[in-house]
Amino acid sequence: MFSSPQTEETKRLLSAEELARELGVGRTTAYALLWSGAMPSMKIGHLRKVRREDVQAFIDARTEYSEHGAS
Repeated sequence: MFSSPQTEETKRLLSAEELARELGVGRTTAYALLWSGAMPSMKIGHLRKVRREDVQAFIDARTEYSEHGAS
């Protein structure tokens, strides 16, 4: 197995397991988000990867605020 240095672009990619940790959910839930298309992802070889900015956009789109302005 060879290793190559990560570029800034690839450092921004998360695996399904890393996605699960970021969202505080289980691996099954993370994979369900990927398979359903709810979370944009790309396939690299046999691995499914997610861009960090897509994770943040996913979180931002689902953040709810009370009518009093508190989060």
